[in-house]
Amino acid sequence: MTRIIRMPSETELPKGPHRDFVEELRRYYRAAGRPPLRQVSRAIEDHTDLKEVTASQETVRRMLRGMVLPTDWNRVYAVFYVFCEMGGIDPESDRWENDNYREVESNGDYLKRLWDAALEETPHPPSIPRPSRPQQVTPDLGRDPWATASPVSDFSDEPPF
Repeated sequence: MTRIIRMPSETELPKGPHRDFVEELRRYYRAAGRPPLRQVSRAIEDHTDLKEVTASQETVRRMLRGMVLPTDWNRVYAVFYVFCEMGGIDPESDRWENDNYREVESNGDYLKRLWDAALEETPHPPSIPRPSRPQQVTPDLGRDPWATASPVSDFSDEPPF
């Protein structure tokens, strides 16, 4: 039985270039009929025109879940190409049908542009809590309980010049 590979939630994969890339890759995965990943991996190995690239079923799964972003375009293209082949999509056909406002861009070119943007994305640094203000300590004036310290203040009687 084939397990369904679900799109990661926005908590798992926040909005941004990486998520945009995963959403586009999954578009071709759905068009291919959500094939078993072992079948995808074998199809990549069987293609002689994919520049001897391999992608294990685990690599494909992690790509579809947004857990990994391959730095090798040939590997990404191989997965995309097999999805297109299984789904009857021409990788070089126009991505945007009848859209007069966009430049002509093929499915492959659009995916590559998203992949480039995802690679160059700077990860958001984890939020670091701001240190609390240090508490002002009154000086210990010889342990005299009746002694008082002058209040610590930024106020000055001196003129600012």
